[in-house]
Amino acid sequence: MENNKGNIVMFPTWKTNLQKEGLQALKEKRYQDAVRSLQPLLDYDAANHDVYTGLLMSWIELGEFDEAEELCKKQMKIEIDHYYHYLHIYITILFQTNRYQDIVDLLDEVFEAEDVPHQSRTQLWQMYEVSRKLLEDYQREQGEKLINDFLAAMDKNDIQKQWSMVNHLKKQPALPHVETFRPILKDNLVHPIIKSAVIEWFRDSHIEDQMQVQKFGQIMEVVPGKLNQLQSDYIIKQIQMRLGGIEQNNPSMYVILDRLLYRYCYVRFPLFPNENEVAIIVEALKQIGHQYLQLPYHENTNKEDVQKYIEEIELCEQHYALIIGE
Repeated sequence: MENNKGNIVMFPTWKTNLQKEGLQALKEKRYQDAVRSLQPLLDYDAANHDVYTGLLMSWIELGEFDEAEELCKKQMKIEIDHYYHYLHIYITILFQTNRYQDIVDLLDEVFEAEDVPHQSRTQLWQMYEVSRKLLEDYQREQGEKLINDFLAAMDKNDIQKQWSMVNHLKKQPALPHVETFRPILKDNLVHPIIKSAVIEWFRDSHIEDQMQVQKFGQIMEVVPGKLNQLQSDYIIKQIQMRLGGIEQNNPSMYVILDRLLYRYCYVRFPLFPNENEVAIIVEALKQIGHQYLQLPYHENTNKEDVQKYIEEIELCEQHYALIIGE
């Protein structure tokens, strides 16, 4: 047969011998020899189900997980009749690489969307339960380490490290750590951006506990799971709408102002602007934008009130850039 490497023919005898040698090597646990014999069958499109399986098992034993995963995912789509066979192998690959979250997510989809045969369902459910338990153990260990690293960064007043740790914690369940962070959210010495990140984590984890947050001299009661995303908050959308004319006439300035608005609100989060602040914030942003781009601008609001917000917006921008570095 002709393949993509040139006019090379895979004669039936050669094909049979390679397959026989490869599968025998696999049986004898000579995995490198098995790959050496079976790989050409794959390269020249002369592989069958036994060859694919033999290669996959050899690669897994040799720790060549990337190659195994790529082939396994491909065969799951092509060999429909052997889908569950390859699904088991794919889960084995994920298990060997400690990707327990991927296993749980995958099997959640399989159980929900597919009519799984009884025998396969039993085996897959056992894999699911083991993976879920290992995932919980792993998350608990990682969470404890990250919490300790975060608290150590607090002792050293290392805000960048605190930010990094909270962002890693966002991949962990928040519920086990709520009580650790309650006093932190009320601590006036903790940077507002760190509090924003913690509340964001709690919001995305649907934490329904009521808790106090102290920011900018104010103490507020919040339920994180009920807070809006910044991008969807009604007041923020009102400010963006009032800047709509700039978006049409000067898109570059609008990009700057929208970024400043987001960062200002992120640092203040969950203290959203109120209706009375909208006009002043819009005016402050316009003045900043024209100043940044050195364009003339006619002020039309009380200068003292606007100046206060200009200073707040610019201060929030500086803190955001310094800590988050975007």
